[in-house]
Amino acid sequence: MKDKIVTLDAYYSLMEAEIIRGRLEANDISCFIADDNILASNPAYNQMIGGFKVKVFEHDIDACRKVLAEEVIVQDGGELWACPDCASTNVFYGPAPLIRNWFYIVVALFTGGTYPPYFNRTWICKDCGANFKLLKEEPIEN
Repeated sequence: MKDKIVTLDAYYSLMEAEIIRGRLEANDISCFIADDNILASNPAYNQMIGGFKVKVFEHDIDACRKVLAEEVIVQDGGELWACPDCASTNVFYGPAPLIRNWFYIVVALFTGGTYPPYFNRTWICKDCGANFKLLKEEPIEN
């Protein structure tokens, strides 16, 4: 029986793809990362190629989704942090989706797009899409 290899997901960060690969392999799911050599040697191709792709067998897709759905962000010694808008704990720390500094956009236009834009990093809720900073929020009681 031939198993078909499919793309589970694509990531624009090799570190994030490696974390996903590690989580899957820790749960005995065979996987690998495609396009990692070319993108690690020349990150400018990242957008064109479509990122680092995590590849799995087609029959493992449901198990992969189940493992990745268990993702939570834990801060301060095991306490879960929640989104202030919807109280979901399905949050991650990453670049804000909007470029907040117009200066970098103007400089990028005049330099032919070679000057990298600056993205603010915030906590982003995967359920409602809210951006927030963890300042003095209280953790959820388990």
